[in-house]
Amino acid sequence: MSSIKTGDPIVIGERTEMSKPLRRIPAVPDPELHKQVRAALKKRGMDDRVAGAISTIWTDPGAVLPQIANPQRRRVPGAYLLVITGSVYTSRLVPDPFNPRNADQVEFALAQANGAPPATLVPAIAAGEGELSVQVESRAALIEQVDWTVETTRNRNKPVPDIAEQGIMDPPFGVATTVHYDSGEKSNTFVITREGTTRVCHCHHHVGVSAEDVLFTLPRNASSMQVHIDEINDLVSKAADEILPVEQAKIRCAVTDFELIIGVVPDYPGTVDLSQAIKARVAQDHLNTKEPWSDEAKHTTLAEECLISARTAGVISSDAEADWLAGRITAKEAAEHRIPAFKDDRAAQAIHLFTTSEPRIHNAVRQPIALVLTNEPTGRSKRKVTTKTKLPLAVELIARESRGVAQGGELTRFRKMLTEALPEDLQKTAWRPTKRSPEQLYLAALKEYEEIKDERPATVELRVRAAYVLARRGAISGPRHDVGPGGDRRSARAVLDALVDSPAGLRHLRQIIEDDRAGLAPRQVDENGEPRRDGEGKDMPIDNDYLRAKLAPKEGNPGPALDAESKVREHYRHAVLATKEALRNLEAQMQNLAGLKDENEVPLIEREGRAHARLLKDKLQELAAEAGDWWERAVDHGAYSGVTAEADEEAEAEDADSSKEEPEEKSTYGEEEAA
Repeated sequence: MSSIKTGDPIVIGERTEMSKPLRRIPAVPDPELHKQVRAALKKRGMDDRVAGAISTIWTDPGAVLPQIANPQRRRVPGAYLLVITGSVYTSRLVPDPFNPRNADQVEFALAQANGAPPATLVPAIAAGEGELSVQVESRAALIEQVDWTVETTRNRNKPVPDIAEQGIMDPPFGVATTVHYDSGEKSNTFVITREGTTRVCHCHHHVGVSAEDVLFTLPRNASSMQVHIDEINDLVSKAADEILPVEQAKIRCAVTDFELIIGVVPDYPGTVDLSQAIKARVAQDHLNTKEPWSDEAKHTTLAEECLISARTAGVISSDAEADWLAGRITAKEAAEHRIPAFKDDRAAQAIHLFTTSEPRIHNAVRQPIALVLTNEPTGRSKRKVTTKTKLPLAVELIARESRGVAQGGELTRFRKMLTEALPEDLQKTAWRPTKRSPEQLYLAALKEYEEIKDERPATVELRVRAAYVLARRGAISGPRHDVGPGGDRRSARAVLDALVDSPAGLRHLRQIIEDDRAGLAPRQVDENGEPRRDGEGKDMPIDNDYLRAKLAPKEGNPGPALDAESKVREHYRHAVLATKEALRNLEAQMQNLAGLKDENEVPLIEREGRAHARLLKDKLQELAAEAGDWWERAVDHGAYSGVTAEADEEAEAEDADSSKEEPEEKSTYGEEEAA
């Protein structure tokens, strides 16, 4: 007699004993038990309709009843979720209609794609004790959304082991959610899964229930539910060898264990609400450890939460502006709300929102990201939220304009090139989107260039807008590693760095934005700003080859021939910039030197660096004396040539006056920000 190894399945006919055994489904419980559960939940502070919706999902309400007064606690960053567990009828659970796993498949109104699915992203907000709330168009729209969710989720993810063989092994969790309708229809409260939607979607498929059944038939009518249960139990009553595999799956999937969230206890009052705590719980399972979602889905979901946080904090000044940044309205609809509606406006706002270090904006955006980047369940250890963390969210917001429209890998290429073309260290740059035209931005950027400004906010804004257009138009690409003259290993960022350091480059950045706003592909222009044409009289386009080979060649642009005086002045300009950079580097190195300390926290330069400090002091005094001589001679020369101190003061006052007018040109978002 052969032995059977531990764990080997015992096969009888077509059936495997390792599969979940078939069991009869419990009948609809005594209504009196439902009433007791409902009363206990109301005693906790729940609304009657919420308590009623919760009371009907359980197969054994009597087993749940003792838990309501003493719920289990599940740790999330900054809070504890209160949970009750038990066996439920799967057909009374609603799959999350806004399942974040599918966020990368959602198409937005901004893209104006034909045949777009009914999907959307709707924020669920805390609405009461153990209750969330969402707003949708109508009951019909909700049915369509749940149908889309079930099919999309099933097609994208197949649980292992097979749910048809095992049923749900890992209990889903969910929360009571009230759905309000724009159509004016009476609101409904459902128990919606927030983790385990994939499992529930597969179960609904095997059980054979539709979205309409789950939403508006089985939860509302005890007799309809009992008919549903009787149909399943009739299958169990058949001879074992006559129960088909699809019927076995239906039986196994009809009931599941479930965790219902009925409240939240934050570590500090007012810091974490029910909605935030649930998102953190989902993030613990998916965004941090398992990471089964695509980057696009993760970034889409987090970007949505950041917009909500920014709107709540007043960083975004209106719901319409939030919808515009989120891509939920078209450019025409944005214009009707008096929102600057060029797509480069939207891109510039999104990039600034997710890169600026302005405390009010950064803190508003940081909060939702930090909540899901917590490494430890205790919330003690957090990853730092940096521009590298935030910028992909801005890029994903911008990319919504092409969801469902871009072909093949165009959207992936756009995301990559936009990220690579933007300036480095945007968080260290004092810029923000303004209402200035491309021509006004160009003139301001040209002035910054000519006056060798340390801060060049107009230049940064011009570049950010043009980088977006170049990436979207496919007119910039990454390094070329060809050997020989055709090779150019510079990144897209290095190419645009070169463009902003020449008048011709700034002129073309302006043209790129103007042409895109006019619906044209970016065109080359001459020194007078007139479009260049080829031998057939056609406009010559700006493309990657032109940018790299002609406008910003890797060996540097020789520019027009200069006379002796102009050459000296050009060398002077570069020498001033190099000297300023050297001073910044010296300051940074001295700070590093002062930061090196012994075990008693005494800087080594103060304890052991007498000779080094003396050498540095002598050299700095020598340089300071030489700079002082330059200054005195410059003052004398200014007096000799009639450039008086009074005129200098007038010029400074004029610059100050113009800077005071700058806020009038800001975007609407952040206008109320305190100085």
